[in-house]
Amino acid sequence: MDIRISFSSPESGFHWSDLLPYTPHLLWALFFASVFFIVGPRTIRSAFSRATKLGFAGVELELSGEVQEVAEARDITLPAGLRDQLVRRMKTIGPMLRSSRILWIDDNPSNNIPEIGILRKLGVLIDFAKTDEEARKKMEGAIYDIVITDMGRANDGEAGAKLLPELLSSISSPFVIFYVGAQRDTPCGAFGLTTRPDELLNLILDATERRRG
Repeated sequence: MDIRISFSSPESGFHWSDLLPYTPHLLWALFFASVFFIVGPRTIRSAFSRATKLGFAGVELELSGEVQEVAEARDITLPAGLRDQLVRRMKTIGPMLRSSRILWIDDNPSNNIPEIGILRKLGVLIDFAKTDEEARKKMEGAIYDIVITDMGRANDGEAGAKLLPELLSSISSPFVIFYVGAQRDTPCGAFGLTTRPDELLNLILDATERRRG
């Protein structure tokens, strides 16, 4: 008995060999489907939410993830809309920050490590001062675009406000931003005051845009 199996039918005109050119595409589709079911949609969404990147000078900063981590370090809930708006601004204005110089006055600089990390990855040069006297010496020896300062130092809860006139009258005439622990009125002459890291970054972008513009 002669049994022959054929994968084509003259009547239908269909040939399995017609599928051969599409085999690589089918294999890739099966691969991605397998990854989706193994890893899970939530993990994939999380990865894509952190995928917005900004790169210059060989450095890729995962902006969305970095900003979210800074907010979490301050126990602040940052809505996705505000985060995305900040990311877009950093994409547009961020390159102007490169080689900008900031003096950061705080008697506990370790409190600001996450924010400092983002600024350094953007190419900002940052000097630090723990006391008013140290800040004065720094201001005499360098030109700063922006000064970030806390309000209270040592036993003086108004130290930052008292130093403000000296900062504004210095040769570099920097924008002064207060980064404080509790909301209060912005001292006269300061560029801004905030308790939030996202607002701090926006103020820095505002000051940079104004100075460079």
